[in-house]
Amino acid sequence: GYVCKLVSTGIQKDGVYSAYVQPTLFGKAEPESTIPTNYNLITFIGETSERMSFYGQGAGRYPTAYNVVQDLVDLTKGTGFYSPYGQKVQVENNEKLPYYIRGGELSAFADVVAETWGEAIVTKPIPVMEVHGWLKENEGAFIAAMPNA
Repeated sequence: GYVCKLVSTGIQKDGVYSAYVQPTLFGKAEPESTIPTNYNLITFIGETSERMSFYGQGAGRYPTAYNVVQDLVDLTKGTGFYSPYGQKVQVENNEKLPYYIRGGELSAFADVVAETWGEAIVTKPIPVMEVHGWLKENEGAFIAAMPNA
């Protein structure tokens, strides 16, 4: 009953920044689960604006690849159009989310198991940083955040 999408997240709250990319499971009734593979969805949640989502056709495989390569060429020549904005900030990925985890050494999560799904587990909310660190040490394992679980 879930759809898996690759999601990038950026959060700034009370001067603390988080930024990460991870597979995320969405229930079939959620807007994110209905986005076809060649479309994009971006959602912005602001303090005063609340939730705003923008949906549209993605560039596609070859236009995206071309632009990535062109950006890299521009950067090596020093002619990129990107400018550094503001100062660098420390990223702290301490946001807590429940996760679906399959494979690897699952005993590391023994204290936070909420459910067992066959050979996989669903955890209680745990820090993003902790799960990503575990994944680096458990090659072949799979994680997916479950933000609305």
